[in-house]
Formats: sequence, structure tokens, C-alpha cells
Amino acid sequence: MKNVFSIFAVAVAMFLVSCGGSSSPSDAAINVYQMLVDGKYDVVAENIYYDTDDAEELAQSKAMITSLLKEKVAPQLAAKGGVKNVEKVSETIAEDAESAVVELKIVYGDGTEETEKANMKLDDGKWKLAMNK
Repeated sequence: MKNVFSIFAVAVAMFLVSCGGSSSPSDAAINVYQMLVDGKYDVVAENIYYDTDDAEELAQSKAMITSLLKEKVAPQLAAKGGVKNVEKVSETIAEDAESAVVELKIVYGDGTEETEKANMKLDDGKWKLAMNK
């Protein structure tokens, strides 16, 4: 599960495309996890930072993320009884204030816990999940 969430948080770190105007990287990261829990995979894909201006590439990336979330992450969340709580452990904003790392504690419905790091990027005034290449 941690591996899939790492893929989600790192590979899906592309998901920084706009977190509804969240005021902090932590708020944006928590909002993305909440959208994931709510099954709003297309909205999650919209909240990822994609380092491209190519419309076709952007559409393909969003479709890939949505599919990955539906097919891989959702069943694993369900197997753990869903997510009971997500809270900020720490937030480190870079000196240039354009990126941040947010550490989150995720408590699953079955009582297990994990700590995840979400790389965030400021994009047009909105914090988004940033995918590392």
C-alpha cells in the first residue's frame, strides 16, 4: 500500500494542478487526499502540477492518473477500510516559496497508520501536488 501511495504522492505528485485555491501546501495536500477518499479521481487529476503546456499531453496525463487511482489506489483504500483521518505532521516551504514538502499522517479505517510525504508546487497562485520525474 505504501508503494502505491508513494507512486500516488510522487508519481501523482503531478496532481498539483490546483487545489481549489488552498492557502497553504498542507491544506492543498489534505484536500487532495480528501478528494481521493471521496472518489473524485478526475478532480484529483486536476490538482496535480503537470510540467507541460501541450494540451494533448496534459489530457493524456490526467487520464492516466484518473485510471491509476480508480484501478490501483481505490481498491487498496477499500481493503484498509478507507481513510479515517489525514493530518499534517510537518510542512517545509522552500526559500523561493514556490515549492514545499508536506508530511501527512494517514489513519485508515482498519486502524493502521502511514506517514506520507507530498511534494507540492505553487502554480498560478494555487498549491498542487508535484510529480517527481
